[in-house]
Amino acid sequence: MNEKSGLKNFASRLIVILLGIPAILLLIWTGGIPFATFIGLISLLALIEFYSLMIQKGFQPWIPGGLAAGLAWIVVSYLSPDLLFPLIMLILLMFLGIMLFKTVANATANTAVTMLGFFYIPLMLSILIILRESPRQFGGEYREGSQLVMIIFAVIWICDSLAFIFGKWLGRRKIAPHISPGKTWVGCIAGLAGAILMALVIYYLNWKPDYLRLCDLLAIAVIVGIFGQSGDFIESVIKRDVGVKDSGTLLLGHGGVLDRFDSFLIAPAFVYLYILFLKM
Repeated sequence: MNEKSGLKNFASRLIVILLGIPAILLLIWTGGIPFATFIGLISLLALIEFYSLMIQKGFQPWIPGGLAAGLAWIVVSYLSPDLLFPLIMLILLMFLGIMLFKTVANATANTAVTMLGFFYIPLMLSILIILRESPRQFGGEYREGSQLVMIIFAVIWICDSLAFIFGKWLGRRKIAPHISPGKTWVGCIAGLAGAILMALVIYYLNWKPDYLRLCDLLAIAVIVGIFGQSGDFIESVIKRDVGVKDSGTLLLGHGGVLDRFDSFLIAPAFVYLYILFLKM
């Protein structure tokens, strides 16, 4: 990459950051339909990118059914989370039933790929809606839902940023070169340290739900620091399997939507489980 293209790529990334982060924080603070709509849009765009990758791999996912299932899941996650278990049974039955009307050749693989996209993206992202809109099940108040989700976003952003900066600056030893050649041990450790530091800052600024103690915030930081980066590696496995560098080009220098939100596909689920079992 020459200097001119490098500066152009940096400018593109900077524009996305300067516009995107304040907008996302505002949506989290607002909650309700705006935030659910945002997560729904991200889910559908990322799901389209995922299915496009699978097509490049030679599969034929049932895209309309996958998108419909993803949209239904996001809507129900916001309107009535208690209905999610019946809905997932209906979605599974729909995916299995459609096999009767598709070509028999590769029907199993194509259906499995369609289902994987649904489970991997909209189902996992919907946890952010549940955490934002249903804090009372964890013993908190409604406003604390925005605090919890902001903590997840802030910790992931800091973790990713420090992992990138220190990985480029001091990173030598690769952590998994066959999966993600740019990731180093120094970068991953710096990202985890940044996540813990961010949790301490949040605690001493008292920008947290009342039901979370310092040990809980530190536990969440470690969870997000580890599994947020794991989400990045998981998406890298998918891209390496297909043989592409980015999932798309929608976000200018940042690649595709799936590239930017891969950390949010894994970490929030573990935060949800931690808080759920903590309050049982």
